[in-house]
Amino acid sequence: MIKYLEIRLGIWLALVCAMPAPVCLGDVLFVHDYQSDEYLLGKQESELRVGYTPRAMLVDKQTRYTGSWMKRFFGEVKEQRDTTHFLLEKRRIREIDWYRSKILTLPFENIQHVRMLQANNAMTEGAAEIINARYHVTDPVFTITVAPETKTVDGYPCRYIEADLRLETRDLKKNAASITLIRQHLWVSDAVPGADQYDDFHRHLAETLGLEAERLGQLNFLLRYWQGPLAPIRESLIQIKGYPVQNDFFVEAQYVKNINSQTPSVTSKIIKKERMILRKAKVIETLDESRFAAVGPFSEVSLQ
Repeated sequence: MIKYLEIRLGIWLALVCAMPAPVCLGDVLFVHDYQSDEYLLGKQESELRVGYTPRAMLVDKQTRYTGSWMKRFFGEVKEQRDTTHFLLEKRRIREIDWYRSKILTLPFENIQHVRMLQANNAMTEGAAEIINARYHVTDPVFTITVAPETKTVDGYPCRYIEADLRLETRDLKKNAASITLIRQHLWVSDAVPGADQYDDFHRHLAETLGLEAERLGQLNFLLRYWQGPLAPIRESLIQIKGYPVQNDFFVEAQYVKNINSQTPSVTSKIIKKERMILRKAKVIETLDESRFAAVGPFSEVSLQ
């Protein structure tokens, strides 16, 4: 269960994190249209609602699996709801399991503890020698381009950002390589209402979780795949300011045979495409938290 909630934390942060803007008062509600096409799950259509109060972030995602394979498997369009509360004052995460009518809660401290244990879970020396003798991981290539001019997107003046990450592992025995290409295209604006509350909450959340603030920034989609330090790319990251009005994300897998020859054989497959578009951003006096609350006889389970 602890591992499950930690994964959910990563998913929600990847979906809803951004950066700074001017200060104003009140709670805020963001509504996004979210589309995804994954190699195994097929097409998905979602409405993503994210509400902020000074010390809480409430996330609700309602998804329809519209891909033909999923419709054949379930006999209809499968629908799913995911709801998570990040409570800074209580230092807890609450995950509503709508299918099992349960609410799972986990202290922030346990998430940090699990992460620390995983970092120390290294391979044995013998296994590492065998793997290193056959496979070679090349240095990742990370590029970020920030367009100097602005463009109006859905009524907001936006700056365009293009980020690319290339990961490669070579199979020395087969003279082949597995390459992963991750691309994120962003249109961000510092004129989106409520971006100041958004930035303030995520800054406090990063401090509480002991994370670098940039990992909760606009390139969080791509940085999920970046395991290295942020220092080499920090100068580029701090240039990116504003709330994402549109966020496109792509993952392409390539397998290359005879990589050292003049005519290598390349097989490519797009394994994920995502697009998130801001539909509404509204600053309000008090957030209607009932839109994010469990309805019915739910039992609550505390994971310590």
